[in-house]
Amino acid sequence: MSCVEDFLDAQMWYLRYCGVFRDKSTLGGMRLTVCMGVLVVFMVLQSIYVFQHVNHFAMICDAIPTLVVCMVAISKFYIFVFHPAAMFALIDSFKALQRRATAEDLLLFRRSGKFHAKLTKIYMTSALIVGWFYILTAVATGISRSLSEDRVKFVAPMAFPHNYQHPLMFALTFLFNCDSIHMSIFISGSVDTCFSELATSVTIHFRLIQRRFQAVDFTTGTAEHELEAVVAYHKDVLQLCLAMTNLFQYTVFYLLLLDSVLLCVIGYQFVIFMNTPRVLMLASMAFVMVLQAVIYCYHGSMMHDESLKVADAIYQSNWYEARPAVQKRLRLCMMRAQKPIVTKGGFMKATLPTLKKILNSTGSYITMLLSLETE
Repeated sequence: MSCVEDFLDAQMWYLRYCGVFRDKSTLGGMRLTVCMGVLVVFMVLQSIYVFQHVNHFAMICDAIPTLVVCMVAISKFYIFVFHPAAMFALIDSFKALQRRATAEDLLLFRRSGKFHAKLTKIYMTSALIVGWFYILTAVATGISRSLSEDRVKFVAPMAFPHNYQHPLMFALTFLFNCDSIHMSIFISGSVDTCFSELATSVTIHFRLIQRRFQAVDFTTGTAEHELEAVVAYHKDVLQLCLAMTNLFQYTVFYLLLLDSVLLCVIGYQFVIFMNTPRVLMLASMAFVMVLQAVIYCYHGSMMHDESLKVADAIYQSNWYEARPAVQKRLRLCMMRAQKPIVTKGGFMKATLPTLKKILNSTGSYITMLLSLETE
């Protein structure tokens, strides 16, 4: 049962950096508040910088990626700041449902847990490489400018609207910037892989429900008892799906909406800086952002498809040999199963067709931005 008790532990470990703990404490609460405050202040500073340089398109494009990443991180951190009890209750509900699984079924959840532990490490490593690249680039640029101008020149990893050339102000700005980078990385990586593992568990549960509906033999005396157990199982999974989609709706909305904006800006910069070392940084950031969209859209489609297949599984059983009262119950189950699980936030649906539209529109936006630059 260790795979049940360790459910989502890999993701929660990284969130400790931001003060997210199951057991509330004064220090944890202070760190949580500080993290939210840092991200909000960073977003405000980036917004001010954009408005200050509204007539300089290239400078705006430098600030937009970090602004969007910060906004997406806030939308994800929102869950643990304002709804921590709901999140941990959801995790406990998933654990309780897994404890009722057979030893054979637990192997599926164990494989999923191992895969997502590796996915979390890969995700974090990729995102940290991008973040540290920003930091090291700023340090190298600062040293290069200082040597070329024969005076100390400070450069921060991100653009800021205020003058930070004073040593004390630069130290505070640099630490603030580094902290916000690591916060965004740990929040995004943890919440994204958390959603991935939750969605994978839902998919596994739907597949188990399909098998159990197909396995019910309505010619036996125990058929109705088995049917009641499967229907109750299906109901529990549907309730978990509702709680999960409600909890992640704002994350899905802002991620998919802002990802399309970010990808077109990164694509535009990729074309402009094609023959410079900055291309590596842009490619790494684009990879991380596409990975985020893929995680939500792929799993959204999987939950949608597997929830619909429950109705097919009911039809594939020998329902025609059941009593009329049982057949009526099965029809009700099929009607409910024909209403798919939809992962969405507002008008944005997390599905593979949505991902395709985002990637297709990105190319059009890049062309438009290049034409504006030419003019």
